Amino acid sequence: MSKLFPKINSIAGVSVDALALSRGGIELFRDITVRIASEEILWIHGGNGIGKTTLLEGLCGLLRPDRGRIEWRREHAPCQPSDIIAYQPHLSFAKAVMSTHEELTFWAKLHGTKALIDSALDNVGLTPKSHVPCGKLSAGQKRRLALAKLIISQKPIWIMDEPTAAIDKTGRDMVDALIRAHIERGGGAIIASHNPARALGLKVRKLTLEAASLEGTR
Repeated sequence: MSKLFPKINSIAGVSVDALALSRGGIELFRDITVRIASEEILWIHGGNGIGKTTLLEGLCGLLRPDRGRIEWRREHAPCQPSDIIAYQPHLSFAKAVMSTHEELTFWAKLHGTKALIDSALDNVGLTPKSHVPCGKLSAGQKRRLALAKLIISQKPIWIMDEPTAAIDKTGRDMVDALIRAHIERGGGAIIASHNPARALGLKVRKLTLEAASLEGTR
């Protein structure tokens, strides 16, 4: 696994100050202040529909804040979200007619990491499905493919929306192991789930989303 997870030598982080975000004209939360950096995990917990995905999209730079500020930094200097973040959304955006290998090949070309494709497929348990069209994968297999994309991106901060949804216990153990490997090499992770935080054998900071507010460690 060391080939997939070389040491990250640069410091990266996301800082959020007094953030408010809305969806469809409805404010979901306000006054969020939190920071996440290398070798840290932030676990965002909340019920379905509370706004976890909206918050993650804001942290990825996909949504403009209603109020407040989000800042992305690398080596203590401001940067673009795409410089440091790899996003695993809840829905799969893989092209249905492409095989899993073809999908990852396209992804790897974007990041200059073609040498990692076969190892990434193996580590997420998709090698037997490497020539299967993405549209024929099960929901759990699509989650595994999304995780392979995170690995291939080689970004220091992973943002993950329900990473173990539709995955069995063996798959959850695999996801946890990959997250641990990423953190131990100097990466960071922001994970949103309707399930309470799992220990993962690491220190996990927890935030609980509630309507128009955020409670938890800041």
